Amino acid sequence: MGMSGSLRRTAGVVTGLVLTAALGTPSAAADGAGDGVDVAVVPGRAEAGVATAKNLQVMSWNMCGSQRSTWHCEGTGTPQQKIDVVRYHVQNNYVHAALLQEVCEDDLTQLMDRLGPGWSKNFVPYQWSQGADGKWNSRCGEDTGRADRIGTAIVLKGQMADAREYPLTQPYVGQQRPFQCATAVYWNVRLCNVHTSPLGSNPDHPTWDYRDDQLAEIKGIVNTFPRTVFGGDFNALPPDDPDDKDAWVWPAGLYSTGPGTEGYQECDQTGASRTGRPTHDSGRKIDHLFGSETRRWCAVADSAYSDHHVVIESVAVPA
Repeated sequence: MGMSGSLRRTAGVVTGLVLTAALGTPSAAADGAGDGVDVAVVPGRAEAGVATAKNLQVMSWNMCGSQRSTWHCEGTGTPQQKIDVVRYHVQNNYVHAALLQEVCEDDLTQLMDRLGPGWSKNFVPYQWSQGADGKWNSRCGEDTGRADRIGTAIVLKGQMADAREYPLTQPYVGQQRPFQCATAVYWNVRLCNVHTSPLGSNPDHPTWDYRDDQLAEIKGIVNTFPRTVFGGDFNALPPDDPDDKDAWVWPAGLYSTGPGTEGYQECDQTGASRTGRPTHDSGRKIDHLFGSETRRWCAVADSAYSDHHVVIESVAVPA
């Protein structure tokens, strides 16, 4: 869902999906019109020192899968079209892991069936809190519609270990969004799925901002992992974006200012510039992928089937 006031696409119109690699050489260009995507890969320079490493491609995508009107995902395609976008990138861009936000549980089950054996998943639901009156899992549909839950998921090719949710500061009243991690056993990399609370998440206190606390807590968690890739819908512009009035929410030492500096390099940043291509139909970048390992290439791919774009990062993990 992300920022309000987004520009919606018509589900029946297949828009061009341009997947531009900032670094290295991903898969060859391919036509995926059958899945509602059309991909052109543009290679660039490669990072050094990755010849003997295992490649790991991680995809992050807010699917805007809710069928509840208050989530504003109307006109972003059918569940099957969204599933096909994930499958397309698995098949054509060799995605090994997907960090999915706003995915309905029954749709996730269908995705796993389509991916076939050898894939693992972990799902954590969103929850709506009424404060002292308790909280409950968020539904995919209206109160009289689909009753399956909506949440975030980590989907992995191969064995997954130690999948868990980590508690973050959350609005006492309103939508609560989980932070979860799981280990990709083959690569021995800790994958984490982020969805922070946008400004206004607490209806009783719409001016309260939880992102600074949440990002500081996420930094403290991922810093304990020897190897990690973490990403998702941060609901925050990059700190060097000229339109970012809330750069203060980013804790020192999370968003690297370039190789050799403290923190984690973001998938789409160039050198010390903490910016990147838009990842949302509003024309802003609010989805981010960070990694502790050497970046090989980064791709941003538009889609007719969500208001968020797909972000894919390839990293080199020492063998």
